[in-house]
Amino acid sequence: MIVTEYEEALLGVLTTVARNRLDDDRHYLTGYNGETWKGGFDLPYLRTACISHDVAWPFPNIAYADVFEFVDRFDTHDEKGLVGVYDELVGKASCDPFDDSKEAIEAFENGEWESLLLHNLADIQRTLQLAILAERYVPRSDFKMKNLQPPNQ
Repeated sequence: MIVTEYEEALLGVLTTVARNRLDDDRHYLTGYNGETWKGGFDLPYLRTACISHDVAWPFPNIAYADVFEFVDRFDTHDEKGLVGVYDELVGKASCDPFDDSKEAIEAFENGEWESLLLHNLADIQRTLQLAILAERYVPRSDFKMKNLQPPNQ
């Protein structure tokens, strides 16, 4: 894992945003294959970063739903990736400068931060739009939420 001098500060900002903007009554954290893609990325990365910097978990008592779990509730012509599912169901243009996430990995490795930021913002918008569709069309019983609070907190 690459540890930067700014990572700990970013985790602090994330904790502040989570504390001030998310609550257990009205909001939930949403991801797209955030824990399971090739063993997981988003949440596993955050857990490891918190351990590396001895930072408390930033999402105590926050609900989490993974939009990936709902994909099979729609006819997406066997598409499972975020961009393909979004294009199939929503179809609006995004600010993403990349055609696929592999390009984002290259941008990260090359320090192309503006393009990488635009890619991540586009993924946030895509995930939000898919979560809104799921809230409107997926049966409540299929809407699986879990609490991100570790048992010892």
